[in-house]
Amino acid sequence: MRKSIFNIILGALMLVACTGKIGGAATDTTEEGNSTTYYANLFAYNIMDGYYLWRNEIESGLKNWPQNADPVSKVRELRYKGADGKDIDKWTELMDDYSSFVSSVTGNGQTFGFDFVLYYANTSKTRLSCVVTFTYENSPAAEAGLRRGDVITSIDGEILTPDNYESIFTEKIYNNPTTSVFGFLDGRSVSITAVKMYSNPVNVVKVLGDVGYIHFSAFTYDAARDLVNAFNEFKAHGVKELVLDLRYNTGGYTSTGLVLGSMIAPISYVSEGAVFNKSVYNDNLAEFMEENDCFQETFSFTSGSKEVTLDAGEANLGLSRVWVITTGHSASASESLICGLKPYMEVNLVGSTTYGKFCGGYLIKADDWFKAVKESDSGVSLNVADARKKTALWGIYVIASRYADCNGVTLSMPSGIPADYEAYDDLADGHELGDPEESMLAACLALIEGVPVTAAAAVKSAGQKEEVPLHKPGNCVLLW
Repeated sequence: MRKSIFNIILGALMLVACTGKIGGAATDTTEEGNSTTYYANLFAYNIMDGYYLWRNEIESGLKNWPQNADPVSKVRELRYKGADGKDIDKWTELMDDYSSFVSSVTGNGQTFGFDFVLYYANTSKTRLSCVVTFTYENSPAAEAGLRRGDVITSIDGEILTPDNYESIFTEKIYNNPTTSVFGFLDGRSVSITAVKMYSNPVNVVKVLGDVGYIHFSAFTYDAARDLVNAFNEFKAHGVKELVLDLRYNTGGYTSTGLVLGSMIAPISYVSEGAVFNKSVYNDNLAEFMEENDCFQETFSFTSGSKEVTLDAGEANLGLSRVWVITTGHSASASESLICGLKPYMEVNLVGSTTYGKFCGGYLIKADDWFKAVKESDSGVSLNVADARKKTALWGIYVIASRYADCNGVTLSMPSGIPADYEAYDDLADGHELGDPEESMLAACLALIEGVPVTAAAAVKSAGQKEEVPLHKPGNCVLLW
């Protein structure tokens, strides 16, 4: 596994240590200079100045960073943009609710336990349909009877529209949800109470003859153990082909991707420790960082208070090819996995083009960073205790690297990885994930049998004509 983020912060502190300045302005000792806004700006400035992948490209903006700026807006303003002024970096984000963001990418948190996509519900595009894609096992949503393909039209009596859906979802689904009443297209109204639970991303594991199928929804840190268990099950059943369903997997920890990749890649490359992924950093940070992730047979890491050892080599399936289901929701670590495997084996993408998240970053808590500044004894005149207290809830997700395969190729840059075989995610086909008759899995099974996938596999269901772009908190995150 990669080094802990805390080791990275401390090890590279000489590079990003608090300068006592924001954009060249000396530390302000007035009341304003000791405000939460000031400390948040100081934290964000130093992180962007030290870690940011495109640090050289935004240098002029860094030099003109007012100490009283709205820090969240300032970070968004500085994110690297193309010639057209549109964000190339859509992901770097300063936040004043760090814990909620962390919960969204670790699979732990208050949740209803279902995932969804959005579609326009009418031709005039004035209403939205929230369509359930899957539920997590033993979740409130599963116990309430929600199924894949159920269409939600209102939440707590509010009809979903393009104008209100973001605020409704932020308040009622993402930010510590409690109890809500969901109104469905079929006339049902279902009250569901959210609970704190681990949403296991190893969501469906099926053996279909000599084909192993796994629906994997997020590269969470703790998922590695469940992935190894799933592959051991496949191996025990003599699986010869693998369908890896990443259609809703928006990313997570590349350390988990390395475990998964080491069970899929040909065992000869795993045994020799061949390069799985390369990482490209800014000029300053590259001095401190490991550049390559290599396949491994065994992994050791800490889960909670326990030391865990995983044997990926023993669970390796001995495959020469893999079938990966992808959509525009397959992002970040999903794309990194595909990219890393391509030089070593036949990787067949079935579905549609991936999202196009070609870079990775770090989650850094302001409290930890200011603590590291204090422990470095850098001589900075700064009230660290006050800074930590006032920024206790703050943190940042900062893009720090671009990933590439062993040959330096980044397949998903800039617009995603195209599918080799088109197939449509038909949420109205009446089949749950893992059912051999579910539209995208059926397409994979047909291809494995040598049957061409016809245009019929890509026909869209009525009422699902156009998907609305949705960027939920934690979406498309690639973490080390």
